[in-house]
Amino acid sequence: MNRRHLAAAVTALALALSGCATAATGSGAPQDGGTLTYLDAEIPTSAQVQESGTWQTRALQQNVTDRLVYRNAETGELEPWVAESWEVAPDGLTYTFVIRDGVTYSDGSALDATSVARNLEWQSAGDAEKGTTPNAQFPSGLTARADDATRTVVVTLTSPYAPFLNVLTSWSAGLVADATIDAPKEEQQRFVHLIGSGPFVVESEEYGKEIVLVRREGYAWAPPSSPNQGEAHLAKVVVIPVLEDSVRLGTLRAGEGDVIRYVQPSEEKGLVDAGFHVVAGTGVGLSNQWFLRSSAPFLDDVRVRHALQRLIDRDTIVDTLYTDSWSPATSVLAPGTFGYQDVSDEFAFEPDAAAALLDEAGFTQRDADGYRTKGGQRLTVKTYIDVYDNTAKSLFQAIQQQLKEAGIDLQLNELDYSTYWATAFKDPEVGFLRVGWPHPDPSRGLQQYYSKDGQDLLGLQGSDARLQELLDAQTAAVDDATRQDLLAQTQQHLVEQGYVVPVLDDSQVFVTAERVEGFRLTDGALPEFSTTSLTQ
Repeated sequence: MNRRHLAAAVTALALALSGCATAATGSGAPQDGGTLTYLDAEIPTSAQVQESGTWQTRALQQNVTDRLVYRNAETGELEPWVAESWEVAPDGLTYTFVIRDGVTYSDGSALDATSVARNLEWQSAGDAEKGTTPNAQFPSGLTARADDATRTVVVTLTSPYAPFLNVLTSWSAGLVADATIDAPKEEQQRFVHLIGSGPFVVESEEYGKEIVLVRREGYAWAPPSSPNQGEAHLAKVVVIPVLEDSVRLGTLRAGEGDVIRYVQPSEEKGLVDAGFHVVAGTGVGLSNQWFLRSSAPFLDDVRVRHALQRLIDRDTIVDTLYTDSWSPATSVLAPGTFGYQDVSDEFAFEPDAAAALLDEAGFTQRDADGYRTKGGQRLTVKTYIDVYDNTAKSLFQAIQQQLKEAGIDLQLNELDYSTYWATAFKDPEVGFLRVGWPHPDPSRGLQQYYSKDGQDLLGLQGSDARLQELLDAQTAAVDDATRQDLLAQTQQHLVEQGYVVPVLDDSQVFVTAERVEGFRLTDGALPEFSTTSLTQ
């Protein structure tokens, strides 16, 4: 089938299927050329780098732009990329980068020290005239001085910012040409105007239907650990958003797709048996967790919050609903993340201990439906099913049943993708919501979620002085040992206070056709198409 007709074929397949509900693949020598069709589960949104919040947008930016620093997904170590080396002053206020020679953007302009300095200041300050906000991961007040003769960029901060090097590995820290920075914001939001130095270039885009990436001719500056140090093997990658699970799967099985993201765990074994490959990864950052709002009904009592932590049988959920691609959460951070500490003993499944806590909290009576009551009020907790995970509905329903057995009425509500964030997070009756995605730096991720200066999802407004102190101190902790200790204390504190309920380690699950070789994931569980090839 001609590739330009694939979108129509997908639509036809949707009608036919309407009643149906980590490592790199392959080991053969890479073959040159070919078009890979990648079916994502969601529509990419804005290409504007400071706005790169959605996973599907990050996946494109990862392959179109390069970054100063690279994190090896296997070792967790930081490696040179566009910056061939760097030095950090003992006080954490000055960073000196040596920029790799000969790197260019896809429009032919030089990715030199001057360009890097402009990118860093643009990320830090944004562009008020264009309406571009600063990158929330970057330190404010950053200044960068370039010397093209020595290929150096000296970055000066107003105060120490320990997450800085990790932030520079982020999808949102991708370096872009002057033409992109100078463009109106409306143009920056389009992928065809995202001019990077990466192994692929955006050839065309049709919102909600198709984005076409083509191989960057002459690309020769991959991270040193990459198995492909030259141009991408693939000639083209066609990215098509297909929101229905059954349609993506059907398209793959029909041979009209090569890689899909998101598949129901129940489908994995059958796909492997049919010759497909399952590639899954947990990105560095925060685990899949529920934050508990003490302002919601009944959750002001820490005993109730602790009971919720200990009433989720994570092992049974993974064994019955998931596969080896998934694992129970053991902390607020995901394994492999800098500073991760296993604190699972603090929220292990202990129904008897949870029952005793609920009794102590005064929920000793039961109503006609078997739910616990106190003063005639049923112990009810409200939530909305997460829209960002295709397994969320079955997960939430399983936990609903587990809590019901303990006498807690978990009320599940649903919203669509477009209204979820604005509605669910503003509902004062909501007891918890799911958060936790890959993040380039754990300190910054925790600060964005739980600090009074971030999203303050717990609604504490700084009232927990200890938590705020731990979150604030991590920014200025310029030595790794101190920051690891602070991260360990933060994870422990969040769990001990009953603020969060870690559930799963967040997994991105892909399925590839048998002819796909070398498909692998970044440290953030994003696809790296530059190493991928197709067999004949």
